[in-house]
Amino acid sequence: MVNFANVTKLDRHIEILLLENDCVIVPGLGGFVAHHVDARYDEQDGLFLPPYRTLGFNPQLTMNDSLLVQSYIAAYDLSYPEALQQIENEVDEIYHTLENEGALELNDLGRLSTNAEKKLEFEPFESGILTPPYYGLSSFDFPLLKPKIQSPAQPAMPSHPVRHGMVYIDTANGGERRISISMRVLRDMAVAAVLLIAVLLIAFPTPNRNGLPEQQIKSGMFYNIFDSSDTPNVSAQFKPMRDVGRAANVSAHYWAIVMASHVTENNAKLYASQLQDRGFKEARVYEGSGSIKVLYGHFPSQEEAYAQLKSLNGSAGFKDAWIIEIGK
Repeated sequence: MVNFANVTKLDRHIEILLLENDCVIVPGLGGFVAHHVDARYDEQDGLFLPPYRTLGFNPQLTMNDSLLVQSYIAAYDLSYPEALQQIENEVDEIYHTLENEGALELNDLGRLSTNAEKKLEFEPFESGILTPPYYGLSSFDFPLLKPKIQSPAQPAMPSHPVRHGMVYIDTANGGERRISISMRVLRDMAVAAVLLIAVLLIAFPTPNRNGLPEQQIKSGMFYNIFDSSDTPNVSAQFKPMRDVGRAANVSAHYWAIVMASHVTENNAKLYASQLQDRGFKEARVYEGSGSIKVLYGHFPSQEEAYAQLKSLNGSAGFKDAWIIEIGK
């Protein structure tokens, strides 16, 4: 019979302290040290076992580190000497029980006993100590798969043609071998070719109305950040300048700052309107070659355009902007 000593306070404090500490020293008794055990596979039983923390005991660790004493002070509102005295009383009771009974159990920790040489020994519970990160983990069966023995018999030749590609060997006509073409594979290849052409047309648009290729394909930071379905009244609120190259007093050949490119018309109108509300009055919608853009400014030279972009780099929306040449 194992005696349950009246040490509910002591073992409860040790268990709680081990939640955040790997070592708890009981002055005059020894130190309880937690060890991490990795998940492992038991080949004999075919089980995967989860990780857990187990507990060891070192009777050489008897120096007071105040961790347990501070726990008593916080729990029972005691002074330091009073808490230390209470711990010493419980340790004396443990030694008294070990001397009379030879062993005792510490709740949720393990079994403490003395050997023939009157030295302390500790046996932890197999389930380990309380560890919230491992709560609910359990073992599960996973037996090893046995290798399948191959039959020495030769596989029979298929009665139907094997159609692994577009061209295959057809032996369905009385064993006569002839080359056939799979129309299904041919149809799939035609569909793939159409899709490839569509992707190439999107990635490389046709030349613009003036016979010149698109100078640069960029979307900037504005691409598709607005949903055109959410802005039904944008057309009534903002009238874009579509052919800015022909506006009054503006040269047909100039440079501008591109704020957004390859966006929907409603998104472009909304973004240009927001820029104008922020004080950038020269923001406008431009229907260029192959896409709708939001432009800012008219600059007679590329150098002036880059200088203006550099000065506005700290403003929202200009960080990802770039320069385009119009009307070349």
